Amino acid sequence: MIKINLIPPEYIANINRRAVIAKVVLGAVLALAVMILVSGWQVTRSEALKLNMARREAELKSLQGDVEKGKAIEAQIAEVQRYLDAINRIAKGRFVYTKFLQDTARGLPATIWFNAINTSLSGGTLTVTFGVNSRSAYDLAYWINALETTPGCSGVNLIGGIAISEDDSGKLFVTQLTLKYACQ
Repeated sequence: MIKINLIPPEYIANINRRAVIAKVVLGAVLALAVMILVSGWQVTRSEALKLNMARREAELKSLQGDVEKGKAIEAQIAEVQRYLDAINRIAKGRFVYTKFLQDTARGLPATIWFNAINTSLSGGTLTVTFGVNSRSAYDLAYWINALETTPGCSGVNLIGGIAISEDDSGKLFVTQLTLKYACQ
């Protein structure tokens, strides 16, 4: 069987050309639609970011007052700290004797008493010489050990020996003690 093509070749070429043009137009329309969608998304995102930034700037402005209050409080704290530091510098050596007597009396057993205390202050260090009386050798040893372990006390030494005498109340232990005390 023989086929006869009655359609002219120019007509087929014209149809093919129209199909190619339609495909190009469809591709261009799709590309344009994608660009419009992407641009719309970018514009929406940009507007959302602008709104978020405006909201954050408003929040920043509302918090700026709190920041200023915080800075004012920090300045007050710094002023109070300078004031306290000035007081501490002035009072650094003033209460050495009081602090020393408090630290010494805190651990002093009831069976020990002083018959003399000589002091000399050099800077923040107090050099002390005690005349000590005790009714108990154990309490005397305990107290000397307590002085040696007290923060701020150093160079605890007996001057000479311990004199022991006896009277109606029992034994009496008499000695002299020297130490250096630095206020902590």
